[in-house]
Amino acid sequence: MPPSSKVEKTGTRDVVLAVDQLSVRIDSQDVVNDVSFSIQQGQCVGLVGESGSGKTMTALAIMGLLPLGASAAGSVQLEGNELLALKNSALRAVRGRRIAMVFQEPLAALNPVQTIGTQIAEMYRLHERCSTRIARRQAVDALAEVQIPDPERRARTYPHELSGGMRQRAMLAMALACRPSLLIADEPTTALDVTVQAQILDLVRRLARERDMAILFITHNLAVVSELADSVVVMYAGRTVELAPATALFDAPLHPYTAALLTTVPRIGHRRARLPSLPPSGLHEHTATGCAFASRCPLAASACSQAVPGLEPQANDRHCACFHPLGDGTHGLDAAPAVRRPRQVDA
Repeated sequence: MPPSSKVEKTGTRDVVLAVDQLSVRIDSQDVVNDVSFSIQQGQCVGLVGESGSGKTMTALAIMGLLPLGASAAGSVQLEGNELLALKNSALRAVRGRRIAMVFQEPLAALNPVQTIGTQIAEMYRLHERCSTRIARRQAVDALAEVQIPDPERRARTYPHELSGGMRQRAMLAMALACRPSLLIADEPTTALDVTVQAQILDLVRRLARERDMAILFITHNLAVVSELADSVVVMYAGRTVELAPATALFDAPLHPYTAALLTTVPRIGHRRARLPSLPPSGLHEHTATGCAFASRCPLAASACSQAVPGLEPQANDRHCACFHPLGDGTHGLDAAPAVRRPRQVDA
């Protein structure tokens, strides 16, 4: 997807986020390599993979929040505007207003010495330049919109006084305060029990539908992705290995890694599978010659250790990075049940 000076369109939908050949380097090592995808208005894209696959680094690069020593290259366009070229002052004006992020652990992300209402009100004061009184009123309204009971009282509480589910709702209220075009949710339900998790997902779905908002949902939980995402980007060792519409990916994965991930989803009547061996554990393994998944792949051949497979287009808007892609739903994993899209949210 080439850079553009205006919002791109696919069909009748605007492309809100266009990531093109994004790479992230830390201490001269690539931790994200040539990642490309786009998100249309009202669409949810799931970004999945094991821990260390580069999901969060991709999100932080989009937000302009990379840690010290890290740098990003490529293109990240939000509504046609190149984010990687913006200075910090310009990025601060975009973050919170046009693009927002919900983090995995709200207790660490929220300020422990400020009330919930004060922290949400700050979004309105900074981005809408309203008075303190109006900002506080809007903060209470934002808490009510994410279905927090007695929002007037909750606005006066501190983060440690709320349950995990309430804190995540407060984070969501803060992220959505200025009605951003794009919401990035980084493992927002990981620390929650299954009932609260389902409530948060229902809330995200409703707000996204009402606001026609684009969502990048980052998780390792494929059952959650099956409930929420329209399309899925699968990452492994810093690279995209498969990109496909959600229904097609769950019904017939092309990449052996995707198929292996799907076998780990709990299903009634089947023993839960485990992935063979461990994922790459260091930066050097992300940049090693050949396919990073080769040592764990049941289909690995000599070509897999000699070159990194590119993300090649397949039929039906799908892409796969494998020298020996699967076909017709065949997963190639011994003693694994047929892969089918899960219907229940996994705890």
